[in-house]
Amino acid sequence: MSKFDRGELESAIPVIESMISRSVNVQGKLKEESSQASLTKNRLKALNLSLALIHRELKEDYDMEKPTEDVLKNALPPIISTIGKCTKIELKSKEGTSQATLTRNMLKALYLSSSLITAELDKRQ
Repeated sequence: MSKFDRGELESAIPVIESMISRSVNVQGKLKEESSQASLTKNRLKALNLSLALIHRELKEDYDMEKPTEDVLKNALPPIISTIGKCTKIELKSKEGTSQATLTRNMLKALYLSSSLITAELDKRQ
């Protein structure tokens, strides 16, 4: 039985999928060797891992290759960085606007992702 709320997990899926889609679109416009391209690539890996962990939490028989400890550790910094960026945006957003709602939903999904990755790392200890 998952320690995560099913509703929160389900709500995070379209948010993470949207973040992945936007990152893929941006990635195609960046120079391959640029730092932005590298950051986007790492964010995509982290978001895809998060999405897989969410699906696994929702479905016990979800077939997912067990991520290595290094993969998990490398996924946390991009998630935490994105949380920081979203927090700054949230502070500037007017309550009740679509930007505020979008940012709040992204933060919920990112905090959930961070918790899932951390929980997976804790299993390894």
